[in-house]
This record gives sequence, structure tokens and C-alpha cells, in this order.
Amino acid sequence: MNFRKLTALLLAAAMLLGLLTACGSSEPAPTEATEAPTEAPEAPFNGDTDVTALNNYAVLEASPHDRNMASVIALDADGSPAMTNSILQFVYWLEFFNFMNSYGSYASYFGLDAYTPLAEQTSMAEDRTWEQYFLEDATKGFAQQYALYREANATGFAISDEARATLDDILDPNGSIATGAASAGFDSALEYMQNTFGPGVDLQDYYDYVTVYITGNAYYTHLYDLAAEEAENADEATLSAYYDAHAEDYAAERVEKVNNVSVRHILITPEGEKDPETGDYSEEAWAAAEETANAVYAEWQQDPTEDNFAALANEKSADPGSNTEGGLYEDFDTATMVAEFTSWSFDPARAYGDTGIVKTSYGYHIMFFVGQTENRGWVDHVRTDMQEASVSEKIEEICSRWPITFDYTRMRVFDIVSMMAAEETAQQESEPLQETLILPEDTFEP
Repeated sequence: MNFRKLTALLLAAAMLLGLLTACGSSEPAPTEATEAPTEAPEAPFNGDTDVTALNNYAVLEASPHDRNMASVIALDADGSPAMTNSILQFVYWLEFFNFMNSYGSYASYFGLDAYTPLAEQTSMAEDRTWEQYFLEDATKGFAQQYALYREANATGFAISDEARATLDDILDPNGSIATGAASAGFDSALEYMQNTFGPGVDLQDYYDYVTVYITGNAYYTHLYDLAAEEAENADEATLSAYYDAHAEDYAAERVEKVNNVSVRHILITPEGEKDPETGDYSEEAWAAAEETANAVYAEWQQDPTEDNFAALANEKSADPGSNTEGGLYEDFDTATMVAEFTSWSFDPARAYGDTGIVKTSYGYHIMFFVGQTENRGWVDHVRTDMQEASVSEKIEEICSRWPITFDYTRMRVFDIVSMMAAEETAQQESEPLQETLILPEDTFEP
């Protein structure tokens, strides 16, 4: 595939739409895989929910609402169509473009070659090709978007005027998509859309998908805001009970139910290169750093005040995060610093003016305890976790209330990768011929 073409596709996709996080679901038992036929089957919808149903979902020819693109591939609980292959083109390729935008040239580290048909490559997921990987994530993501969309409509939730304007803009012949297409050199917004997502889509398909996406995303934000308000208004007993119920998790994250503290420190780091085998400084370098730390500590003791400590920190500390602030780290919680630093700072017996020397992987820290603050970092952690747990629970309920069933045997994806590879091959075959063509008058002398 032409790299410039891929870059253009990534930019176009980024402009057209972002993605929601995919909705998780349990994986069904695998079924025997078969090759994808070139046309959609006439067989009735059978609800095959295993992405390995086919080894290859790609088609190389498509047009809007042909038999492949018009095929219904998902039904809601009432048996009504929830998704067609036309809609799938947007969901699938946006999943791919989002991955490439996130990892770019590093995608190869995951075993993904963006210039080879995705059905021919094994993905980082066990027993999945890259085509199946993106298809599975795309359908899971759409399941969440669709459920949130249905819930929003059922509860009378209305999207904002700005979101409505975004939808109206899609079909507007003078809208941003149309003008963006023109500026990119396309004759129409439809040509621009098909260049990005394949010839099997049209603007109405895009409008229908973005309606689901925008509404679902807006409702997700609404749920998140409600959960944030609920967590913010939680009383002390509720916060403490949530912490206690998840005490093991918080212990693993070093989140302790104590007030924040402020300390000053002077960092003395070992000098020299680290040993490439151990990844650590030599014993001699550590010993020299300890000797320097003791010397600086002794120098401070000649004038054992906080102001003098701050001045020495600005002069001698190797910590760029605090050596212009008098070595001060203010109002931090137990999950912020490395373990040894935290252990000294949060000793229950610690009092203003306490000092000491602590060794961490960074070096030797000469410590000065400033005091405990009124803020409690553990409360912030709990509120955030309560909010996220509440949203996750609500989304799970909504997905259960508005389920859709996929039939992977009916799915088809227009193979943009193979199309671009074919264009690249044709270009390479034509260019050498033009370069080596010699006219007769250049080869014969009179």
C-alpha cells in the first residue's frame, strides 16, 4: 500500500470521527472456519457470534447497498435490523485507522503489516487474524454504542444543539465534509467518503452510523457526569466503606487511608554510568553518593532551619522536579512517591522538622518533614473509582437491556488494504516503462 495513501486515509478518518472504547463481552466457543463467499448468503440470519466463523471477510468489489452491503448482520432483541455491512465499513475501518493513528510505525512490533491483507496476518490475539481482531473489536464497540443510543432514546435524552449541527452537516452539500472533500481534490463528499471507507458506503450510511455514535457518546458522558456528581456528594461513611471493601486493591496500589503530607528533600545521585548488566551504579558510586549526602546533611546541621534546608536543596539537589522550589513536594499522597520515600514521609510518628537520609533507586534523599495537610488523597482515589465503577455497572445494565446479536457469516468488509496494494503495484509497473522508453530519434544517428 502506498504510504502516502495510508497517511491520507488516516488523516481523513481522524477528521471524520473518533472512537468509543469497545464494550467487553464473553467470547463464545469457536466454530469451524470457512472461506468468505464473494456475495452475501441467501440463508436466514443464524446468529453466529464467533468472529472465526470465516477465515476471510474481504470483498474486492462493492457498491452502495449491493447485496453484500445491504445484508443485515445484527438484530436487536425485537428482531429488527441493528447493523448492515454498509455500517460495518465505517466501524471496522475506523477501528483499524484508530489503531494505526495510535501506534503508527510501531504497529509492526505487534506483528501488523499495514501493506498486507489483514486476513493473511496473525494478530496479537490468540487464534485471530488481524482482520478478525479488528472485526471483533469493532462489533463489540458498536454493541455498546447501539445500546447507549437506544437507552438515550428510550429515556428522552436529547443531544446538544452542537451535536445536532454535526449530524446536519453530514448531508449538507455546503457542509464541512463537502468543503473538506473539495479542498482535498475530490469531486464530491461521496467520493471522499468512499475513498476512505470503500465504495460500498454512501453519505446516508455515514449519517446513520454517526447518529448512533454521537447519541451514544453523549449519553455516556451524561452517565459519567451523573456518577461524578454522586461520588462527589458521597459522605464520609460511604467513602470509607468503599475503601474498606476494596482494601486489598488499594494496598496493592499503595493508597492508604491517611492525610497527605508535605516534605522537602535534597537528592544526591551516584555519578558515573550504570552497569549494563545489573542496570545499577557501582558500589563505589553509591558509597561516594552516601558520603556526599552525609556531608550535605552535616552542613545543614550547622544552621538547622527549614529556610537553610530549602537553600541547600536549590543549590545541591539533583532532583529537577523540586530543586528550584527548595526541595519541596507539597500535599502528596501515599501512591505518589517511591516506596522508601513514602515510608519515611508517612511514618505516623513523623513531626515537623524531622530529618533523615533515605536511599531509593534514584539516590540518597536528605529529608525534612514539613507536615501533614488537610487533604486526603485516598478520598480522591475512592471517588474516581466509585465514579468509574458506577458508569461501568450502568453500561453493563444498558448493554443487557438493549442486546444485539451478530451473524459473522453474513459480514463482508471491502478490502481497502488490497485495493491500495493493487494500485501501488500498477503504479510501479507503469513507471519503469515510462522511464526506459527511448524514442527512435534518440537511438539512431543520421
